[in-house]
Amino acid sequence: MLRIGIIGLDSSHCTAFTELLQTGQFDNASGPVRVVAGWPGGSADFPLSISRVAGFTDRMRHLGVQICATPGEILDHVDAVIVGCVDGRVHEQIAKEVFPSGLPVFMDKPLAHQLDAAVRIVELGQRCGTRWFTASALRYQQDLVSSLADPELQSIVSCDVYGTVSPAPGHLELAWYGLHGIEALYEVMGPGCQQVARVRTSRGDVVTGTWSDGRVGTYRGLHENEQAVGFGMVIGSSQKLVQLRFPADYTGLVARIVGFFRGEVCPVDQAETLETFAFMQAAEESSLAGGQSVPLRRPLGLA
Repeated sequence: MLRIGIIGLDSSHCTAFTELLQTGQFDNASGPVRVVAGWPGGSADFPLSISRVAGFTDRMRHLGVQICATPGEILDHVDAVIVGCVDGRVHEQIAKEVFPSGLPVFMDKPLAHQLDAAVRIVELGQRCGTRWFTASALRYQQDLVSSLADPELQSIVSCDVYGTVSPAPGHLELAWYGLHGIEALYEVMGPGCQQVARVRTSRGDVVTGTWSDGRVGTYRGLHENEQAVGFGMVIGSSQKLVQLRFPADYTGLVARIVGFFRGEVCPVDQAETLETFAFMQAAEESSLAGGQSVPLRRPLGLA
C-alpha cells in the first residue's frame, strides 16, 4: 500500500484529497493508496487557518486518518507526504523537516508566501535530492486538458484568465488565491514571460504579462464580494477561441500526485513554478509603481 501523510490539516484540500483517496479509485496493480496519518498545524494569525483546523482534523479522524503530534512523527509511518498547510509562510520550515527524509513530497498551494522563500525551497530540494512538486488543481481540469489536446489550439497566441483576488496575511497579494489563476495561465502559455503590468482598483485587478515571443496573457482578479463565478479562461489560437469555466474538481490533480508518488515524472518543472512567483512579485511591484510594466526577476533556474 502507498501510505500518504498530510502535514497541515487547516485547508479544505486536506479533506477533499483524502475523501478521493480513501474511495480506492486510484488503486491499481501497484496496490492501494490511502492517507494514513496527519498533523493538524494551524497559524494563529491567519483566520482561515486557525478557525478551521479543528473541524478539518475531526473530519480526517472520521476518514480513518491517524492524527500525529508532530510533523516528524508522520515520517515514520508513510511513503509520501503532502504539505497541506494553507499558510505559505510555514512551508519553508516544513520543507526543512521533510525534505531530508527522502520521501516524495507534494507542496500544496501556495508553495511559499513570496519569491525569495520559494527560491530557498527549490534550493533546499536540490541539496537534499528531494523529489517534489507543487501545482494548482486548475492545471488539470478535464476541460482544460482536453482543450490543450485540440489540434486547433496548438498555436496559442493568447490566454485570458478570470478569478479571485483574496489576500492572506504576509503573502504576495496574488499568492494565496490568485495563484490558482496564474498557474492556469502558465499551463496554457508556458514559461517565458518577460514583463508584467498590473492595474489595480478597489474592485479588482488586471495583470498583463508579455511573453518573450510577443504573446500576451492576462489574469483578471475580482475581489470576492464582486464575483461568485469562480475561475475560467478564454484561450485564443490562430484558428479558434475557446471559453472554459472551471468547477472545484481535484480529481486530475490527485491523480498526478499519486502518479508522481509512484515514480512518474514531475508534472510541473520547478523553473516554471519559480516563474509564477516571479510573475506575482512583478505584479506587486507594478502595482506599487502605479501600473508601470516591471521585468520579471530571474532567480535560480529561470532562463
